[in-house]
Amino acid sequence: MSTASAVSVPSQCPERKEMRKALRRLEKHIKVLEPVHQFEIGSGSAEIDQIRYLPMVLNESSKDRPAFFTPLDRSCLLTPDNQYDQEYEVEYLAHESISEDGRDPKTCTQAIDIYWDKYISHYREGDKPLGSEVSPIYQEKVLWRHNFPEFGLYDIQQVKDGPYAHLKATIYNNLNADDGHLLQGEMLLILRLMLAHLKRGRFVEHMVVLVMVLSLVGPQHARVIEAYSEGHTLVVRPSKLYDLRTKDPATLKTLAQWFLGKPRAPTKTS
Repeated sequence: MSTASAVSVPSQCPERKEMRKALRRLEKHIKVLEPVHQFEIGSGSAEIDQIRYLPMVLNESSKDRPAFFTPLDRSCLLTPDNQYDQEYEVEYLAHESISEDGRDPKTCTQAIDIYWDKYISHYREGDKPLGSEVSPIYQEKVLWRHNFPEFGLYDIQQVKDGPYAHLKATIYNNLNADDGHLLQGEMLLILRLMLAHLKRGRFVEHMVVLVMVLSLVGPQHARVIEAYSEGHTLVVRPSKLYDLRTKDPATLKTLAQWFLGKPRAPTKTS
């Protein structure tokens, strides 16, 4: 009688263990900084010594383009103009269309996400390049905070197969934001997504863990943040904030290009 041998999972190297420990320490440190809800970008204060900020521009021809992702060709995307809205029977809920007593940041980010989710589902070439495989690990309660200031996830996507540890998510924070600061909720979600991803046996030989998030914030704005580990340092690259208090077809199309784009290169090392 023969028995099937179990598939062996490689052990992680000491350097990877230390990287995970460093990210966990940073996450715990940021978590207990309440009531500090935002961080000055590049301030160099003791709270962010382990974080290095770099600029990012959503332009493939720029030297500051995203480091780990390529944009989808604009021709693959519909233009979310008035004709699109009529054809697909959708409506963008602008900031002024929301009742004044209901214009909290979360409600306004939901207005973006409802339209956004419908829009990216109409990607002309079919299935999204990153697929939609979501592991149960991403249902961890730590990815949502329901007390003030609330934050959480709207969507997660990852590469289904191959040597790619690339992860993307749409996140929200129930706070207003500005270009000079990152929110505590943004940082905690990025770190917790990274730590959850590092637990997966599929990536045990990967020394680079990275996340790109579409961050929806108040009053009704969005930005893209690319973050990745370099040893014990977390590199964070935020784009500018895009004002979506009124529908901006060009901006929505640009954001979709990067959200639906493919990995630039594998992350698995030799």
